Formats: sequence, C-alpha cells, structure tokens
Amino acid sequence: MAASKPFFGRSYEFILLEEEFKKGGASLIAIYGRRRVGKTRLVTEFYGDKEFWKFDGVEGEPRNVQIKSMLEQLSSCSKDAIYRSIKCASWLDFVKVLDRAVSASPAKYKRTVFLDEFPYMCSGQTEFVSAIKWAWDNFWNDKDDFTLVLCGSVASFMVKKVVKSSALYGRIGLEICLKPLSVSEVFGFFGGKRSMKEICDLYMFCGGIPEYLQKINKSESVALNIAKHALCKDGYFVNEFDRIFKDIFKEENIYKRIILELSKFGSLKVPEIAEKLNVSTGGGFVEYMENLEMAGFVKSFSPLDKPLESKLKRYRLDDEYLLFYFKFIYPNLKKIRDNTDIDRALSLFHGGGYRPWAGFAFERLCLKHAPAIMKFLKIDQLVKNYGPYFDRKNNSKEGVQIDLLFERHDSVVTICEIKYHAGLIGKWVIDEVEKKVELLGETKKTVEKVLITTSGATKDLADANYFSKVMLVEEIFSVNRS
Repeated sequence: MAASKPFFGRSYEFILLEEEFKKGGASLIAIYGRRRVGKTRLVTEFYGDKEFWKFDGVEGEPRNVQIKSMLEQLSSCSKDAIYRSIKCASWLDFVKVLDRAVSASPAKYKRTVFLDEFPYMCSGQTEFVSAIKWAWDNFWNDKDDFTLVLCGSVASFMVKKVVKSSALYGRIGLEICLKPLSVSEVFGFFGGKRSMKEICDLYMFCGGIPEYLQKINKSESVALNIAKHALCKDGYFVNEFDRIFKDIFKEENIYKRIILELSKFGSLKVPEIAEKLNVSTGGGFVEYMENLEMAGFVKSFSPLDKPLESKLKRYRLDDEYLLFYFKFIYPNLKKIRDNTDIDRALSLFHGGGYRPWAGFAFERLCLKHAPAIMKFLKIDQLVKNYGPYFDRKNNSKEGVQIDLLFERHDSVVTICEIKYHAGLIGKWVIDEVEKKVELLGETKKTVEKVLITTSGATKDLADANYFSKVMLVEEIFSVNRS
C-alpha cells in the first residue's frame, strides 16, 4: 500500500507510532497538521505492511453521503460485498457495522482502522465523534489487537472537537501534530545534489512541506525550479494559495483577508488586524486567528520578557510559501499567468527585491531551527527562553530588535546576528551589533555574541575576535544529521 514516491524523514514520529503499536491494549491515535504536510503518507508508510483498513472522507458532502461512502470502502477493505447493501441511518449504526466487520475479519497482527480526512466525514458536526466514543467504550477499548487512527487537515476541528472534546477525553493514547520537515531532512531528501545554501533558499520558498518538495527537480537549480513552478503560466505554486484555503476553511474569504493584511505589515495585534478589516474583535474574530495558527499559517508571539497572552501579543505569517507568494506571486499574478518565458520568470525573481526579502526569510528559517542552533552552541541544556527580542521606539528611546536571543540559566545572554549575504561578512557588522547591545540596556549578565551567516566571515572580522562563534548554515543543520 506504500506510495511509489520516496519517503524521507519522520524518524521521531515513527518511534512514537512504534511504541504505541507495541504496547498492550487498544490504541486511539489523533494526527493533524497543515495541508500537504504528509499526514496520510506517514500513516500509510508505518501501517502499510500491517493489518490496515483505510477510509477517506469526502470533501463537502453531508452525513448520508459520507456514511454511504464509508460502507462502500468497508466492503472493499473487508472483501465482503454485503456491506454495500447495508443501510445506516446514523453514525452510531455505522460504528456497530464497522465493529462487526473488524471482529469477523481474522487478523494476524494488531488491526488498524485509519479514518483519513476525519473532519470531512464529520461534516463539521460532532455526531461521529460521539459515536466513536460510544464504540470505544463498548467495543474497542477491550480489543488488544485494535488501533483507531483519526487524521485530518482541519486542525481547528481536530484539536477542539476531537483531541480536547469531552467525548474522547482520556481515551486518546497518542496525539501527533505533524510539522513540516526540517532543513536537515530536506537536505537528506536531495541526497547531496544541492548545496546547503541552495537547500536553505528552497526552504525559504516552500518550507519543509513534502508535497511541495516532490515538485522540485533535483537536477536543476533551486532558482530555476522556482521560476518554472511559481513564476510561469500553469506553475503548481501559482494557484496553490486559493487551493489550500478552499480546502480547509469554510469562510475562506475572511481568512484570506487576514493573511493579506499580515503580508503587508509584517506583524500586527488583533485589534490592528480587525481595524484594517473593519470588523469586530469579538470571540469570533479571535477564533479565526486561533484557527490560522493551528493550521500552521500564522504564529503569535510576545516580547521575551512578557507572557504570550500579554497586550503586546502580535501575529505574523509563519508559512514559507505564503510569505513567498505575497512577495513575488501575488503582485505579479497577471504577468505570471501570461508568462511562458523562463528568463522573464527569473527576472521577476531576482529583480523583485529578492535579496532584502531573503534576509528576512533567512532570519525566520533560523528562528524555526533555534533548537538546532542551541545544540550546536552546546547551550541547549542552559536555555530557559528564546526568540526574537524587540523593544519598540517611543518618545524617550530608540527601538531595538535582536534577530534571536537566548536567555540562559547561567547568567549569560546569547544574542545572534543573522545575515543572508552573497559575500563574506566584514567588520562593518560589529557596529550594527554594538548598537543593539547598547540599546538592550544595562544588564548584569554576560552578553555572548554569535554570528549566523550563509557565507562566512572575512579574515579581518575573524581576527577581531568579536563574536564568540561564527556559524555557517552547513554547521547548524549538520547537527540533526549526525
């Protein structure tokens, strides 16, 4: 049942699934994450050679259509045509039929039932969740050879109506929020055919989304791949923005408007977003923001010295593809939809402010991989908090922003200056960092300074011995590969 495309990464998730599979008793597993992040592939790769029944929800269809489809799939899985003729008036009727089929089918190993796109099956309602609760308590909890996997892309439904539901409270044995692959895993996928610098460029374009990476021709440069697939007529990424929002959000228009505003301003508070959209900041709007964050498209953050739920809490785009889309695709859609010229596409890419954009994108990439940076610096056991540090300008002081700051337990603060640069970084960077340290204010802690770069340092900068460490991307991302 495993797909023919190469499978890579996910060793941590495989360990979790293996532990759950080998433990005694029945297992109820919930898996959710961003569209195209590889949830279905993870499950089919792990369970594909085991006793495994897979069911798919049908997008946008009501309960009666979902149940009819499930019965047809049950007939195929069990190899018994009788289930196609059975009528079920409710989800409770269906789980009884499903249990009958599972019990009647001889299993050599632990039986796994995989309900993929579970939110589609539920049609936005919780009746199926309640029916599963009833079946779990009455049938499946006592089956030592049974695993039920609930999987879905609509993270808000999976979290609020499944994982945190009162119906399944205390019953879910394993919860996996599947994240994009890391830079190191993406480098492994390309098998050394592209440099780590190019892999970072690719990650800044589409992140670690397996479905996106499958579109990339490993034998061509990253720039050429981007030109073909994102900046030419009929390129896969040209219309991907509309597809992902149509797939997972019923009220797609309001979500698109929120994303658009965040793309313009970098980061905003909830009241600021609502004001720009001319809507109320009531509970409904806050839920929109929570849903976007659970889907992996935005991220909330506050200054390091403030709690996350402070009045200074802000939201920013956190999805690499969306950030690229609004910089290079969205402003040029008309040109792109008429363009079949690769050279013209490359000019849109390199001539459209790529270097400044790449600088910010590289900062975001490093922030996402801060644990790898901590590990490389050998401070991962000392750090108590980390993130970008910002103190906004007011009438009495200048503002300051530090790309990445690590608060430590040992009276040391590590600040990281992150530079995406074509050439070597020279001594000029020292003045930039010194000004930030000065604006950081008086501290009784030792300030350790680190430079993270794609290109390295000049001899003059190295001889100045200003930074305690100059880190290259090859060094950072080799940590996870070792």
